[in-house]
Amino acid sequence: MEEENNNKKYEDFFEELEEMIDNALEDVEKSMRMLLRSEDVKELDKPRFYGFSIQMNDNGMPKLTKFGDSLMQSKDVRTPFYDQYIDKERKELVVIFELPGIEKEEIQLKSSTNKLVLDAKDEDRSYNAEVILDSEVEPSSALSAFKNGILTVKFKLKEFKDGFTNISVI
Repeated sequence: MEEENNNKKYEDFFEELEEMIDNALEDVEKSMRMLLRSEDVKELDKPRFYGFSIQMNDNGMPKLTKFGDSLMQSKDVRTPFYDQYIDKERKELVVIFELPGIEKEEIQLKSSTNKLVLDAKDEDRSYNAEVILDSEVEPSSALSAFKNGILTVKFKLKEFKDGFTNISVI
């Protein structure tokens, strides 16, 4: 009986979420129609692409990740769809990007212990992403592979020592 109640709550949550998303999309459509009627927009020469993904983190909390075009950024820059996960068996953090139309020579990556920055540009498109990593990593351990528009970056997780360090008193 309790499992039935939990399943019902789960279904209710996603029904409400779907309704909220539908309402938000209607609001976006109305806003876009109003924007297109205004003098602020001269001409949209390319279709716009925008979306988000929802994942549950280890604590069961939703995590939203946006991707696509932004009206706030330069119209030629797109945030690529990406995902990240921790491979506990290998003690690695894996970040995967979708970069259609890009060649590997056009990709630039840089990383700190908690952030990965991607810039990729060709004559037709430009991608930019600043990814806050889910765990601290060893940036020098990064390995990447690019095939068929999919970029995979793997990092060794940063090791934290639980032991004590002696401190000299001066």
